[in-house]
Amino acid sequence: MDTAKKEKYTLRQLRALKGYSKEELSRKSKVTSRTIFIYENDVDKMRNGKYATLEKIAKALGVRVSDIFLDPDSEKPKSITGETKQVS
Repeated sequence: MDTAKKEKYTLRQLRALKGYSKEELSRKSKVTSRTIFIYENDVDKMRNGKYATLEKIAKALGVRVSDIFLDPDSEKPKSITGETKQVS
């Protein structure tokens, strides 16, 4: 059995890895850019948001909801090193 934990990333990090702007992720996920902004800046609001909304965002990013860092009390998400892209 593989006991290694899969790395988790914040929503902003996942969006940056895909090279999406908030507006592009909004179009792909059919979630408002305002909601994406709120979720990127307030983990508690994302954790307490609708699961269906998180599913739409995760699907647009090509990940599972469980791949998104949601728990502020858990281990910090992996940091993206060498990131040169400006995230809007």
